[in-house]
Amino acid sequence: MAEKTETKSESTPSTSASPESPYQDITKIKPGQIVHLRTGQTLSESQAIETLATSRIIYAGEVHDSLEDHNVQLKILKGLVARFPGQVVVGMEMFRRSSQAVLDQWIKGDGDEDEKVFLKRWYEDWSHNDAYYRALLDYIKAEKIPLVALRPTSEMAFKMRASGMAGLSENDLRKLPEIDDNDPHHRTAVNAIFQGHGPGASEQFESFYQMMLFWEETMSETIADYLSSPEGKDKKMMVMAGGFHVGYGFGLPRRTFRRLPVPYQIVIPYAQNFPDEMKMLDVKAPNLPLQLADLVWGVSYQALKEKKVRLGIMMDQFQAGVQVSDVFPDSPAAKAGIKKGDIISRMDDVPIHERFDIIYYLQNKKPGDRIKIKLIRNGKSIETEALMTASGSGHP
Repeated sequence: MAEKTETKSESTPSTSASPESPYQDITKIKPGQIVHLRTGQTLSESQAIETLATSRIIYAGEVHDSLEDHNVQLKILKGLVARFPGQVVVGMEMFRRSSQAVLDQWIKGDGDEDEKVFLKRWYEDWSHNDAYYRALLDYIKAEKIPLVALRPTSEMAFKMRASGMAGLSENDLRKLPEIDDNDPHHRTAVNAIFQGHGPGASEQFESFYQMMLFWEETMSETIADYLSSPEGKDKKMMVMAGGFHVGYGFGLPRRTFRRLPVPYQIVIPYAQNFPDEMKMLDVKAPNLPLQLADLVWGVSYQALKEKKVRLGIMMDQFQAGVQVSDVFPDSPAAKAGIKKGDIISRMDDVPIHERFDIIYYLQNKKPGDRIKIKLIRNGKSIETEALMTASGSGHP
């Protein structure tokens, strides 16, 4: 799913001599090498972009915390915009559909307040560090490229995550997109991800699978609706989403094609050097009789050199500030004595009213900085001090 960290084992299984790569072993594709899988031919960057430009929809997969994956996406986007000025839009999994008005204002506006509102929505909708996407986002804004939010609203996603369709009311069911649950290859691949979380009962998998279907069908419906609208009918769309949602074509590509049968292509970045410590799931990729993508673009995995500081907490909104719902072991928060249930009301001289206040305040802090934190615990006001450290975690 999109909130978790994507892994190469999910998005680009390492098998050769299979339908996903009949001519080349994709695990041997080197950084900078771009392979057209149907023919096994290696393309230059300009040839790759010319090839992709023949399609109405270009699906660009990613590992969310890989800078080079996003660099590939940026190269493709720049190439498309150069060839089709004013005709390219971007669809992003990272934003919920309820955020569309915020995105529209951010594209049009150029003030600090618009940027702050945009960042707030980014961290409400997505858990990954915005710095991974910064070059992409800066280019999109500078060129005023329309940005389309694809993901379901948080309310429906929360209900689906809790118990699948079984927990939905009649009114909720009427809001669902048309859902196709008859793709055996998709089910097999999703089950591999589910088992990577650890063994679970079949009824648990069904809820997980229904959530995945809802997630992808909503995004596909959004893509098709936009490109069929008066605003989008003459546009090309570049869709940026986790590799699983676009690889093999059974996620967004197939579900969108069912609604809007237009030419599309898939490009998947692939890194040989993806570090084992970043693989959060033990996923055993199934053998599928499907081609992984149209193009595989070799990259070298690269994380952020300067990681943002993290306090090390999970948070819930509370009427008097932000309540700590969990504290990570050995984190700055744990070492400062912050406990589950504490309410954070102030950091240094800055009042804390909502979750984003903490995220925004930490943006400019560096490892080694000290922050005075005012807490409310059991109705009493206490103060502590946290020594900030760098972390790759998606949590504040």
